[in-house]
Amino acid sequence: MPGLWLSDSDYMDLDRIIPADMLGEVAVRSAASWLGILPDPDPVLRQRGDDATVLEALTADDKVFSSIQGRKIKTLNKSNYRFEPGHEEDQDATPEAVALARAITKDLERVNLRNLFSEILDAPYFGYTPVEIIWRLDGGVYRIDRVEGKPRKWFIFDAKNRLCFRGEDMAEGRPVHPFKFVLPQHFPTYENPYGLRILSRCLWPVAFKQGGVEFLMRFAEKFGQPWVVGEARPGALLPERQEMLSALASMVRDAVAVVSGGSKVTVHEMAGRAGSLHTGIVELFNSAIAQVIQGQTLTQDVGDRGTQALGTVHHQVLEDFAACDEALLCTAMTDLAWVYGQVNAPGVLTPVFAFVEPEDLREKASLGKDLFGLGARFTAKYFEGYGLSPDEFTVATDTAAAVPEEAIGEDDQGQAFAEGEEGGRRQYTPAQQAVENLVAGALPLAEAAAADMAKSIMDLVRKAETADDLLLLLSESLGDLDASEFEAVLDAAMTAAQLVGVGSARDEAGQAAGGGDG
Repeated sequence: MPGLWLSDSDYMDLDRIIPADMLGEVAVRSAASWLGILPDPDPVLRQRGDDATVLEALTADDKVFSSIQGRKIKTLNKSNYRFEPGHEEDQDATPEAVALARAITKDLERVNLRNLFSEILDAPYFGYTPVEIIWRLDGGVYRIDRVEGKPRKWFIFDAKNRLCFRGEDMAEGRPVHPFKFVLPQHFPTYENPYGLRILSRCLWPVAFKQGGVEFLMRFAEKFGQPWVVGEARPGALLPERQEMLSALASMVRDAVAVVSGGSKVTVHEMAGRAGSLHTGIVELFNSAIAQVIQGQTLTQDVGDRGTQALGTVHHQVLEDFAACDEALLCTAMTDLAWVYGQVNAPGVLTPVFAFVEPEDLREKASLGKDLFGLGARFTAKYFEGYGLSPDEFTVATDTAAAVPEEAIGEDDQGQAFAEGEEGGRRQYTPAQQAVENLVAGALPLAEAAAADMAKSIMDLVRKAETADDLLLLLSESLGDLDASEFEAVLDAAMTAAQLVGVGSARDEAGQAAGGGDG
């Protein structure tokens, strides 16, 4: 094995030296342009011959605006967040890491974080958001003075996918300092560092929708108002007809007209649904816009196809989109913390930004109830986790779970009912014990019969492609399910219980009669 001794104790294996080819980059673009600028590769913008500035105008559309707001607010309404000190897995954070997290938290106290979050959350719609960090020097330490989103039109990317600033004069861009900007990007790639723009996918739907609205307004102007039709008297000359036309035109505005004797005036209203075509165009592209931005439509517009099941599914889709936005925001804020750490404490682990979800006490109580049913018993410390102080509650001591006892004799029935429960064990009369035994024997048979019905229903669930399909299949097939075995078990159990009850009643009546004779 060839090698080289670097010192008395250091030996370098020449076979393990990394070839020079592995240290470089092979797949690179040849040249972006003569200025080194990477052209925007967005396919929709290139097809239309537009640049990204047209996307700003799309937010004037009511459906685009409401869809964006509905998605962003899901994340903006979360007010519990913090910087967690960086630490290795299974290790506590170092004092330096804790101090760094506290320092950046303090610096951001005077920053409007809600507005900053909103600017960062614009990245999915426009591809990226340049966020500049304005520093100030305080006693040899760099402090964050402001954090602001800057206009995207002032920035471009070069052939190395670096963010470049070119300002309002659109001059050749120069790369920005990595500690001056944080760059949230929506699904960037090597080929397209500008990010995946959601709004560019709304360009055509908005354009076609505006055309539909224009035609709809023209249709409403022409055919939405009643038509006033006048019939001139027989033999009326052209001047008289023109005078009647002027009177009818005035009638449209003033609802008053004077015509010659023998003339007739009628009002006709447009019948049918000819205008629904243009309304349908607007609704179609409104749905397309909501589908692009939020991935669903029913949280904004029910339409004629909405059901509770579909509404639940669409709401979950919106929750998934909001979770993606939350991850984007957390990544951007963690990048900000990384820059802050590199400037002030290069050797300290970066604080991590995260949202802190408030504890669901209702869900916790439900879990506690289930654990109690399984036999767990809690101390006062457990209830303090619900925000209760020790003087607000007491922990009751419960007895052991009740366990049925063997049937007791008829002579001991009075004593059994008088004593009730003894030592945590319930006592039954022979008749009641017979019912208990009947239930214990019938349950396995009932479960087996119900399992066949459940299997048939699960087959329908697997066959259905949508929630509506499932409802239709259930309505068609529930009447055909074979429930004969389940019904037989139920009938047998009901009959046996009735016979036990009748027999018990007769025994009690006989005992009462015997006691009376004695």
